Amino acid sequence: MQYEIQEDRKVIIDWLRRLGIEFHTSFVVVNPEVPDHPIAYANDAFFEMTGYIEEDVIGKNGKFLHGSKTDQDTGKQIRESTATNQAGVFEIVNYRKDGTPFWNEITVQPLLFPEKSLRYTLMLQRDISDRKRAEILIELQKETYRGIEKGNMLGELLQNICGTAESFFLDGASCTVLLVDEAQRFQVAAAKSMPEEFIKVMRSMPVDTDYSPCGSAFLEKRPAIIEDVPKNHFGIEQQEVLSRFNIKAIWSIPIFNGKDEAIGTFGIYFPTAYTPRDNDLSFMEEIASIAALAIKFSHQQEEILRLAYIDEESGLPNRHYFRTELNELLKEGKEGFVAFLSADEFLKISDQYGHRAGNELSRELGRRLVLAGGTGEKLVARYSDSRLAIFSAIPLTDAPEYLEHILSSLREPVTINEMDLFLAIKVGVAIVTPAQQNAEELIRCADSALSKAKERVGEAICYFENEQDEVMMRDLRVANALTIALKRKEISVYLQPKVALESREILGFEALARWKSPDLGDISPAIFIPAAEKNGKIRQLEQHVIEQVLSWLKKRQDQGMTLRQVAINISADHFFHHSFVPYLVDETTSCGIDPKWIQLEITERIGVVDIDTAGTVFAQLKKYGFATSIDDFGTGYSSLSYLQKLPVEEIKIDRSFISNIDERGTRAVIQTIIQLADNLGLRAVAEGVETELDRTQLLEMGCTVAQGFLFHRPMPIDEAHLL
Repeated sequence: MQYEIQEDRKVIIDWLRRLGIEFHTSFVVVNPEVPDHPIAYANDAFFEMTGYIEEDVIGKNGKFLHGSKTDQDTGKQIRESTATNQAGVFEIVNYRKDGTPFWNEITVQPLLFPEKSLRYTLMLQRDISDRKRAEILIELQKETYRGIEKGNMLGELLQNICGTAESFFLDGASCTVLLVDEAQRFQVAAAKSMPEEFIKVMRSMPVDTDYSPCGSAFLEKRPAIIEDVPKNHFGIEQQEVLSRFNIKAIWSIPIFNGKDEAIGTFGIYFPTAYTPRDNDLSFMEEIASIAALAIKFSHQQEEILRLAYIDEESGLPNRHYFRTELNELLKEGKEGFVAFLSADEFLKISDQYGHRAGNELSRELGRRLVLAGGTGEKLVARYSDSRLAIFSAIPLTDAPEYLEHILSSLREPVTINEMDLFLAIKVGVAIVTPAQQNAEELIRCADSALSKAKERVGEAICYFENEQDEVMMRDLRVANALTIALKRKEISVYLQPKVALESREILGFEALARWKSPDLGDISPAIFIPAAEKNGKIRQLEQHVIEQVLSWLKKRQDQGMTLRQVAINISADHFFHHSFVPYLVDETTSCGIDPKWIQLEITERIGVVDIDTAGTVFAQLKKYGFATSIDDFGTGYSSLSYLQKLPVEEIKIDRSFISNIDERGTRAVIQTIIQLADNLGLRAVAEGVETELDRTQLLEMGCTVAQGFLFHRPMPIDEAHLL
């Protein structure tokens, strides 16, 4: 009987072989009755399409076609279709023998021979790369238009174009967009996948046909293809550079503007010698045309912005730019000042020498302001004909010296119509503090202070004085008292429960620092925590909180009480400190507390500080058993990319969203965050739940955990001990 089955298989395979000779569509026949689903037959069209030969294929599972760009889920679906005799059509990226990826349409068709109790699976294969390229070009053009409309930076648009192109070429292929400046040198516009050292070499590289194929493509206005770099005529220096970065082939296409003038190049660099296939160059030309589109519209946007934000008469940023940028800079929460400056002589100079002389005076004063005071974060603009505006983000204690340095740079005479004029500069200053972060109010205060300064004789600086000065002085007193407070252990820990939304059962706690100073009274965390960060005391403060939490957990453990996880907020400075993880491990070990009862809450902004180091620290925490959470999610630099890289268990929806849950747009954001957490296998926790309606809506959205005044207010740690 076994002999007959083998004979039947031979007859079927022979029939398929004869069919394959006539059948020009690529196909393979798979044996689904064997666990690994080996290929029993492949026709010549399949070998021609993939570059493999019969010995490479027969008896092998089709996974040999897979590579890094292959979607494993689609591959799994194909295997399931084969195993269950289900017909289907699938699109997947497979790889030819030479390593080239291609889009492969696979039609799965079961072949059943019930009279012989045999079955096979026919897989028709089509190379649909050209169709996919056409589709992706259309989508890429749409994405570019959308990016332009949103005001995305040119580098971001071009990098997206490069990333799309790379997906259609060999693994390890890297794309660049180089633009040519007025000095006929290349400037790197997009090259994210190239090594940083190579990008440095490329910056300001001369446009020369002998120096690089990019130079040839630009100057000769046609594709420059180097299929095998070591066999090319490059000089020793260029060969050494390319060899160091394992670049074995380079293709470069010129990028044209609307006047058929070359403005740059689109290039692809390969780690192996590589010859273009049919349609590769036409695909690159289409990509280059989309890059040209992005460049054209970006330059138009830049010109529009220049006209909108630049004072044409002086060349300085204008008031609109100053107000817009000031709003953005204030979001960073830094200390500093806003100041208006004016020269008493401006009106006299304009009246005597004309409006152009007044513009020249503003231009010269603006130039000196830009150069004065070092390289710190600074914003200078011409706010009106006679007034210049400046914002500087510096510590408040440094402001007087900084302003004096600015004034000294303006004391040198200004030459107007060949006359050296000495100016009496008046300055009005408004201090930027945590309590004063409103741009419009700061501008009003600085203008008011300038009016007072103008009432004085000669050079003068006036500060705006109101209740905000009291706040600033309080901040300074807090900073001085904080060191003593930490030594005296004046800062205590309150715990706020996290609960199950449905049952209201307490699941854990969040530890909150509270400070009641004998001298200053109750100090808000919004004041003393920033003060601790500015004065380098934040690690000491957070270690104090950790020690109190561990002591509380140990007390409960020793008394046989139920332990619940406690979340502790950790600053970026502490998180990235080399002693952070060892300290946690030592403290939990010393107290005999399992690390799983400690959760570290990190603000989401940590993802953009140093994502690689952050990933390492999170991995160490996970290794030792500590839980982790992303706090204030959605208020800063939320990104799927960093969430996927950081092994956290929880994200907390910021209370600002919950307080506006009745707004349609905010509700949609909350729903998205909850779904995002669910999709990533994370727990979403809603902060600031204060009403029964909030609770009901969150439950309907699928949120299961929350904290807020509706359930429990923060309570002293001893009071929490009773729960």
